[in-house]
Amino acid sequence: MQEQPIPPQEDARAGLTRRRLVRLGWITAVLVAVGGQLWLLLKLFLAPTTPGEGRGQFAVGSLAKFPVGSVKHFRKERFIVAHHPTGVLALSNECTHQKCTVDYLPERKMIFCPCHGAQFSTTGAVLAGPASRPLERFATTIQDGQVMVDTTQRLGTVPSPG
Repeated sequence: MQEQPIPPQEDARAGLTRRRLVRLGWITAVLVAVGGQLWLLLKLFLAPTTPGEGRGQFAVGSLAKFPVGSVKHFRKERFIVAHHPTGVLALSNECTHQKCTVDYLPERKMIFCPCHGAQFSTTGAVLAGPASRPLERFATTIQDGQVMVDTTQRLGTVPSPG
């Protein structure tokens, strides 16, 4: 006597229903959102820094290299130098909202945080966005015609207009 193969039974749960597809979509969206937040937190808090990088005293160039009205971003050193009629100013390139790296937008003549849209003037004052405090300032001196920025000496912030 030969055994007959048992026909596979249709399992109602085995098929991909509309409800399962929607649930799978929601689970995927939540996992992507949580993963993105986790990546941001790991990047912010566990990013390795080269010893001495971004801290110390830096000679960034001669004063002639920075005409009045110029703004230059020193990414490795983590600051922005702006030359105003009143003098040279060094600002931290770390947003005061959630510590993202800001960048100077020359076409708009402002400093912008790409993470949440905060905007700062070239003096560090808050123009718009979620940041409530101005950018930190660093000690800046001119020695033998060279612009020196000391990132170990934070001078606080400039008051926001208004």
